[in-house]
This record gives sequence, structure tokens and C-alpha cells, in this order.
Amino acid sequence: MKRLLRRRRLLIVLAAICAVSTTTVVYAGQATLEAIAVKFQITSGGKTLTLDKDPVVINGSTYVPLRTIGEALGKQIEWNEWNQSISLKDIPKVTGKFEWKNAPVLDKGIQEGGFSGLIHLPKDAADTFYTLADRGPNGEVGKDKLRTFPIENYNPRIYKFKITNGNIEVLETIKLSLPDGKLDKVSNSKYITGLPNLVGIDEVPYDEKGVTKLAYDPDGLDLEGIAYSPTDDTFWVSDEYRPSILQVKRDGTILGRYVPKGAKDKLVQAGAQTPIFDTLPEVYNTRISNRGFEGVTISPDGKFLYTSIQSPMANPDKKTGESSRNLRILKMDLATKQIVGEYVYVAEQAGMFVKVNQKDIVISDLSALSSDVLLVDERDKNAGADAQLKRIYKSDFSKATNILGTDTSKNLESLSIQQLKDQGIQPVSKELIVDIAKLGYPYEKIEGLTVVDKNTIAIVNDNDFGVSYDDKGVLTLTNAPTQLQLIQVSDDLSTK
Repeated sequence: MKRLLRRRRLLIVLAAICAVSTTTVVYAGQATLEAIAVKFQITSGGKTLTLDKDPVVINGSTYVPLRTIGEALGKQIEWNEWNQSISLKDIPKVTGKFEWKNAPVLDKGIQEGGFSGLIHLPKDAADTFYTLADRGPNGEVGKDKLRTFPIENYNPRIYKFKITNGNIEVLETIKLSLPDGKLDKVSNSKYITGLPNLVGIDEVPYDEKGVTKLAYDPDGLDLEGIAYSPTDDTFWVSDEYRPSILQVKRDGTILGRYVPKGAKDKLVQAGAQTPIFDTLPEVYNTRISNRGFEGVTISPDGKFLYTSIQSPMANPDKKTGESSRNLRILKMDLATKQIVGEYVYVAEQAGMFVKVNQKDIVISDLSALSSDVLLVDERDKNAGADAQLKRIYKSDFSKATNILGTDTSKNLESLSIQQLKDQGIQPVSKELIVDIAKLGYPYEKIEGLTVVDKNTIAIVNDNDFGVSYDDKGVLTLTNAPTQLQLIQVSDDLSTK
């Protein structure tokens, strides 16, 4: 028996669960006690439970990891670091999976794909959605990780599609284009490309083999999110390059590109033909490469747009950004197209997971439930069995601190969680809706999120166009599918 016990002094969190219902909140106090770790088998319904931590004996009572017991009871467990609370909910269920089979070939055997963002329009049938593809097939090659574009003339696009009998059926493809009379500098047509914008600021674009440098396109876009404005029947999309958000007509014509202060002049000097408005905070020019605006959503009443930065910015430097947990979400008044809010979203702590870096915990999409409540897609960069963080949270902005134009905004990435508390900064709240990694999700990138009905969400992955590079720098086809999943949740997600 002695070899099964080991003594240690621990800071034990003592908690009392009043009842196990659909949602149970547990508040914790702290006391220093002596604990004895033990090893023994626990079964539920004839099945042996896997423990993430050993049980401990304290003063003659045995304490078992709450997550193990909760999941055995069919509950999803959430620990809220900010509020120091634990909640239990019924585990959501995957109710449908749909794949884009036999997608059209673009060139070189590469099929269409790369879905980034997802939206279900209120008046559309429950099986109909819009998404968009990002900058086109791309990758990194060589020890210097040169950015390659195997299909340099690719045009970023929006798709309208429906799901039926396990399939994704594309109904309409809408390529993004410049206003009438304008020609893209690279494509020499009205259609834009997915190439980087600015020399010396963006990555250098190369051909498939990483040998020949390609042209920069000041109107090029790396699309990541899509939202719909019911007040004027237009789309808004987010872009990682500048970063920027753009208003787009239903036929794909770009009406305006909104960029951080100081970026407009650089784009115009480079030959941009898109109407540009530099109304976003200047600090967003410090976004880390490939980590610009990711999520975008519009409140159901059409009054406000929210957009999220993918990861903390290089403010004041990249090292600070990559170690920070503080992400930014902007709020725009669509009547004036002015930014009226900036809020802090605190990412999960990487140290709570295995082989997860803080810089790789990101926001991938947003979906608005009301003017101040959003669903947020937060994830890690792992796939399959290594994936640990693929979560959809419900975030309430109504009591969060608006840091727009404040000193906090100027140095947000440098602040610790305790410093935020000391300054009285309230981040947006986080309530777990679904832990998708626990549902066996196989892909790295959940890049699209939307609400279908009050108890159903849809998510879609970015398959990176099914391309990668092998160790010898040769472009290979991965055959990774584009897949949409429907997930039923216990929470009421009715939009207001």
C-alpha cells in the first residue's frame, strides 16, 4: 500500500457542489492542508474512468478530480479563472457532418477550399450558408520559411452553399472585385488577388518553389471572416494583411476598406484602387504577420460590427505579443462607420495544457447573439489527439471596460492578468458553450462559426486548400477535407 501513496503539502481548493443540474456553479475557498495522493480504479456504468490527476486523501476523506466525475455524469466542466468558479453543463452533441466532395480544381491538382468564416442569414433556410476562402493556396518552404503562392492569380471569393445528405453543395461563387472602372495592379482586371500588400512590411511572396519573387498587390486580401448587415444588404469581411475590414456588395464589389491610421497613405502610394478609410486605431499596425483581423460579426439589429484580432500584437515588440494573453476586439457603429469601443478578451493560459504555446492560442471567429453578447471561437493550433483547446465561449460585453483611446490600450499586451485587475479593467466575460475538442474534432482550424437556431451552431474548418510542403520543399496534396459540423447545445442561443 505504501508504494501507492505519496505525501505532499498542497494548496487544496475546497469546493462544495450544491446540486448537479443543467448548470451548477461552484465557488471555491482556499486552505493549506496535508494531502496523500492515491491510485485506485474508478468505474462508472461498468467502464473504467481515465483520471487526469490522482485522487487525494485529506483528513480521511477521498477527493476525486471533478472533471472525471463530471464527464462520467455526462457533464461538460468549465473552470472560470477570472471569477474563480466552476460550472457543469450537459455535454453538446454533433448532429450532422457535411463535406465538400469533388471540389473544382483550381490548378496543379489543387482543389478549391480554404473556408474561413461562416454566416447563416436570418431569412435563409436552415441548410443554407455563406462562407469565404482566404488568400488562396499558400505555404512555407525552406529553412527561411519563404511564403509561397502556387497559384499566384487566385482571386479571393465568397461562396453560398447548402448542406444536404452529408454533402456541401456550392450554389454560387462570388469573386471580390474593385469598383467599376478600376483595375487591380497585379491581375490587370477588376478582380483582386490574395497577394500581400506592401514591400518591407508584409511577407515577401514567392512562387511555388520559393525561387521567384512575385509582385505585391496593394489591393490583395487575406480574407478570414464574414458578416451580414441587414440594414443595407451588404457583407462585411475581415482581412489579416493590414489588418482591415471591408464592406462588400452582394455581387462582390468592394465598397470600402477600413484600415488603421497611417496605413492608407502607404496603400495609395503603392497603387491601391480600393476606396480606403483610415479610421481604425493606429496600434493595429503592430499586428504580427498572419495574425490580423480574424473574426467579424454584426449584431442582429444591424447597429454594431465587432472584429477580433487573431492573437496579441507586437506591442511594443513581437516577444511581448507572443507571451501575452490579452486579445483585442473592436466595436464599430455602422451608422457612422466609426470605432466606438475596444475590449479585452483574455485567452486561456497555455500552461494549463500540454505542448501548447501561448502565441498559438487564438480567436478564429465571432457570432453575435445581440448588440453586446457574442459567441467567440477560441482554439489552439493542434489537431487530432493533440488538440486540447477548441472552445466556443459566450462573451458579454455589457459590463466590460471600454479601453478605446486609453493608456491601457497603448500597452495592453504588456499587462498581466493581475495588472488588469489592479487597474480596474474588466475583460469581456467567458461562459463555455461547447468544448469541441472533447467531441473528437479532428482538425486544427475551426475557422467559421454561426448560429443556426436557438440550440444549434455550425462550424467549418479551413483545410488550407489541401496542400502542404514535405521535408524536401515539394508541394504535396494532403486530401484534407472541407467539413461543416452541426452541434446541438443546451444553452439558449436565441438572437435579440
